[in-house]
Amino acid sequence: MATVSPLRAVILTHNVLLKQLITKGRLIAITIFGLLPILLGWVIGRQSEDPLEAGAGFISYMGLAILIPVVALIFASASLGDTREDGTLVYLWLRPISRWSVTGGAWAASAVITLPLTVIPMAIAAILLDVGSALIIATILTSVLAVLAYCGIFLLLGLLVKNPVIWGLAYIFIWEAIVASFAKPAAALAVSGYSRAIITGRTGVDFDFLFSPSQTISIFMLIVIMAVSMGITTFRLSRIEVP
Repeated sequence: MATVSPLRAVILTHNVLLKQLITKGRLIAITIFGLLPILLGWVIGRQSEDPLEAGAGFISYMGLAILIPVVALIFASASLGDTREDGTLVYLWLRPISRWSVTGGAWAASAVITLPLTVIPMAIAAILLDVGSALIIATILTSVLAVLAYCGIFLLLGLLVKNPVIWGLAYIFIWEAIVASFAKPAAALAVSGYSRAIITGRTGVDFDFLFSPSQTISIFMLIVIMAVSMGITTFRLSRIEVP
């Protein structure tokens, strides 16, 4: 059997998993969830005495700490996790494609869904805050990078554990929201610490976070987190047996 080229293998995996990830129930629930930041952005932009500071805080805490990681968790953890649980992953195994192509396709499928469901409402919220282009650009840039990083993390989580949504929510609301707020080493391992730092750097709004890396380091680390997560996922895929 001829080996499928890497790019074609990634596209094949992406197409197969995308069809499984997109369900009416998921899309309706996430779309409704995404309307909340738009409404809140409009309210904050008109009632706050300092809309830039309030808006940057809203983007950081509502968008980067809740909306984006939760949506990424729902889709990325299911990308490989669901297919392994229901046995459909075997159909990808039977094709002559590399394990990293499976990882790339699964990550791409979850990112393709998560990006519009999160970046668009966050961008609209930033526009409705009406505080200038700096926050809008920062929101779009940071949201995209955060989505890519979270999809990498939760893709791996879905492959490693059962009930990945529960574990993922624990990571989001315990590790990133609480532990990382009091321990600098923990903050250095949290996506939210880097994504918030980009917002701070581009808008000049300082929230006196425990962990405040530069924009350059933050962008670099989000890409590293994504790449390392995908690398571990590929390694794990090469070690498991699919019946």
